Amino acid sequence: MALAILSATVFTGDPARPRAEAVGIENGKIVAVGSNEDVMSTLRGKVEEFRRPGRLVIPGLVDGHCHFLSYGLYLQRVDLRDLPSLAACRERIREAVRCSHPGEWILGRGWNHHNWNEKREPCRQDLDDIAPANPVMMVRACGHSQWVNSQALSAVKITRDMPDPPGGQIDRDPRSGEPTGMLRELRYLVERVMPAPSLEARKQAVLLAQKDALRLGITGVHTCERFQQWEAFEALDRAGALKVRVYHLLPPDDLDEAAACGVRPAHGSERLWAGHVKLYADGSLGAGTALLHEPYTDELGNSGLVVLDLPLLQEKIDLAYRRGFHVAIHAIGDKAVTHCLLAISRARTSHPGVKRDRIEHVQLYRPEDLALFRELGVVGSVQPRFVSTDWCVAEKRWGAARCQTGYAWRSLMNAGIPLLFGSDAPVEPLAPILGLQAAVTRQTPEGKPPGGWFPGQRLTLEEGISGFTAAPAWVAGREEQSGSIRVGKWADLTVFAQDLFVVPPSEWPSVPVEMTIVNGEVLYRHG
Repeated sequence: MALAILSATVFTGDPARPRAEAVGIENGKIVAVGSNEDVMSTLRGKVEEFRRPGRLVIPGLVDGHCHFLSYGLYLQRVDLRDLPSLAACRERIREAVRCSHPGEWILGRGWNHHNWNEKREPCRQDLDDIAPANPVMMVRACGHSQWVNSQALSAVKITRDMPDPPGGQIDRDPRSGEPTGMLRELRYLVERVMPAPSLEARKQAVLLAQKDALRLGITGVHTCERFQQWEAFEALDRAGALKVRVYHLLPPDDLDEAAACGVRPAHGSERLWAGHVKLYADGSLGAGTALLHEPYTDELGNSGLVVLDLPLLQEKIDLAYRRGFHVAIHAIGDKAVTHCLLAISRARTSHPGVKRDRIEHVQLYRPEDLALFRELGVVGSVQPRFVSTDWCVAEKRWGAARCQTGYAWRSLMNAGIPLLFGSDAPVEPLAPILGLQAAVTRQTPEGKPPGGWFPGQRLTLEEGISGFTAAPAWVAGREEQSGSIRVGKWADLTVFAQDLFVVPPSEWPSVPVEMTIVNGEVLYRHG
């Protein structure tokens, strides 16, 4: 059956026809864009009509950077997001312990000590008394620090005599030298000794995340995860249960296993494919591990952590290029961004050809690096929502002067650097509407700070939509199939219940998604 959306405000993302009234769909593809009459005269046979006056129809929203399966697992674990104190976190963890068996791992995420009444980082003693018989790991909101108890330290065999692993840090008591229970960039050590979720559990996590994504208007994601997660996506794809489109970024250590299972760059199905290798140059702002050219303003002895130094970063990029992949490199601090650009530039001397490389986050950069950024054609993969949650911490940790080039999306765009938008869920909520609002207002949903944080860096709604649609399509090599509403493209659409171009940005979070359509199938309807 054909499908027609009529009498709506259609933002196409197509410069040749930026606005329309109606869209016609047949066999999973867009077959007509224009007036109601244009669309209805094109469609043949039985047509399901959706008349949507006052609604906004846009190309299907794609989250350009998230951890999708991990988000599904997160929805089932201890949620510490937005809690105001360590005491509140302890109470929530205590509830989880009550429902667990002795020896069972207690896992959770989302704590942020910068928002706590206690104004300090937690330690193992804050967990030991409430979970004496269970190993516990609570991951910080950013994902780069891990708060563990003595049971978990014992399980991982972390002792006072264990040296810091490369690219990570074990916090130690300055008097006794004993581990405090705070680990930085070392989650992989803990996860090695934890029982891995079964394939069935991973599939259920994807389905849970998919249900939430469709409710939020998301038709596709770029997910940064291990090959083990690919297996769950692939199993669901084969069964016809994977409805959102998944572009999978893989770590370099998993490339051999992926290749042995037939995974090749740019190949796959219309719902699942890969093409980038995900690397890490540094850590995060909140954990104090983002790599800086100058020390942290509030911690003069700290300039962050090098996860992959420049020679090793170049070596990993060479590996990706040899395998036919592009690279996506996590870099939050300005020195990490410098390292990425230098490593990419040097690696490309031996690997000519078109690349769709990306630097993830770009939360701080040096203006003198923008010329090389533009020359290389590297995409800035950013998360606008971070502005609303990080601005206070950024000013405290980096200083107001340095923050002039922090989260500076307008300056990047004006320098000719393409921007790709995502959420980094479960670090931030998956909801793209919150990213759009942050990009346009540079404020929290509550309107802070007044006038916006560095308001000269605000973007337009059109630019925000492009970051969630056209940009992820190009980066994933699917610009001919998606990213705009144009005849011949996949019929992936997001329909908002009100026109965001008319509604004040302060009210956007309360505007529901009315329909989410993927491949011409209405997969979500509001109400």
